Amino acid sequence: MKYEDRIKKLNSLEKFINGQNQDDILLILDKRYGEDKWSIICSVMHWFRVVEDYLCSDNLLKKNKKDYNWGEVYLFISAVDIVVKGINDIYKIVKNKDGIHLFYGENNIFGDKNKDDWNYFQNIRAIFGAHPTELKDNEEFIVATYPTPYNSILDRLHGTTKGWDYYTFLWSKKKSKEFLQESFGFKFEDINKYLDKYIVYLDSLYKEIITMIKDYKKEVARNKIEKNHNPIIQLNILEKEDKKRLNSRYKYIIDVLRILINTKITNKYNQNEYEKYREKNIENVSILYDIIQNPEEEKQISKIEEVVFCNTEYFTNMSSYYYTKLYEYWNNEDMEEILLKHFKDRIPPFNSDIANIKELYCLVKAFNYYKNKEKAQ
Repeated sequence: MKYEDRIKKLNSLEKFINGQNQDDILLILDKRYGEDKWSIICSVMHWFRVVEDYLCSDNLLKKNKKDYNWGEVYLFISAVDIVVKGINDIYKIVKNKDGIHLFYGENNIFGDKNKDDWNYFQNIRAIFGAHPTELKDNEEFIVATYPTPYNSILDRLHGTTKGWDYYTFLWSKKKSKEFLQESFGFKFEDINKYLDKYIVYLDSLYKEIITMIKDYKKEVARNKIEKNHNPIIQLNILEKEDKKRLNSRYKYIIDVLRILINTKITNKYNQNEYEKYREKNIENVSILYDIIQNPEEEKQISKIEEVVFCNTEYFTNMSSYYYTKLYEYWNNEDMEEILLKHFKDRIPPFNSDIANIKELYCLVKAFNYYKNKEKAQ
């Protein structure tokens, strides 16, 4: 995989969790797990960004440095380790099981008979800098000396070559008159294959998370929600079900619908003009019922939003300020007098006989809906 493609694929995690599925991802993580798994996934995403500049091995040995290029090499190995373990952490979340790793038992990359690729790479990481004086997985060879770019001259003298890019010597713990050591190295090509194998698996993890979400929504849809002909009682029922099923995803709409349906319009003329809008929002309760009953129908929410959250382009720039304040203070009397004074002659067909800020809020909403409807005709 080219370096640019590798980074693009890693960046796909951020697009996935912060994209259109974010609410559903947060929901399934909350419903399925007792601990906070969202923070783990976000940490993985952040560390992908941190290490992305160190995931290219092309020029690590181009210049022969004082430390035999160990700094650059170890940064590369560590960056690979962070990415691989991060992807594995997401895998453990999806499988809901600790103590496992992806591709368990597979050794098709490094080809070691005794260790799978995961454990073999962990050995590379240990030997080349993580803890070279405390090696545990190399039988009697317990420490590593300083690493260098691979020099094949000695091997060629014995008629062999290992094709490594970087290597070191492991020293034995046994006392001996002869100095016991063993060479150990790796090819960047193999580590790149190992890294890319995990990165490619991200797509499978995304699909599994989406499947988890769909399965959850199908599960909750089997439980029927009580129906009631009274729209306010129905909204109260839906509020409880929304909290239980969807972590109050639609509370903001339930609150607004409750106000728009239940608020008393004092002036008879205004009341008659408002009634069409009230009836439209009573219809919206039925749509909302269908959405909460069957969460896979969530796209229908746009039908409600078209009525409840219309554009505000029909006010002047100055009015837009007050419009925003009306949305912020509809349940607060601090700005009631100011807002009533501003809007009273600006929302035909409604007249200025408006009793309070909550009633004004409803009439402004209705005015905006009627204007948007006129424009659409």
